[in-house]
Amino acid sequence: MSKANQTAQNIDSLSFEEALKQLTELVGKLESGQLPLEESVAAFESGVQLSRRCEALLDHAEQRLQILNGQDGE
Repeated sequence: MSKANQTAQNIDSLSFEEALKQLTELVGKLESGQLPLEESVAAFESGVQLSRRCEALLDHAEQRLQILNGQDGE
């Protein structure tokens, strides 16, 4: 299994809070401007995956709340 696949699987197992924390840390590293180019690109790629994970978890939570409120898709 490639490192990218392992990383994606690790990200897919994170809770919202864990993914958001890691994303926040990555953003801080990128904003510092101290990372070499290759590390910056790798951090950006991980950040995109973490952002997608957070979005998916928020979408799922929103769907659950809509069902509980009787607004399933209206």
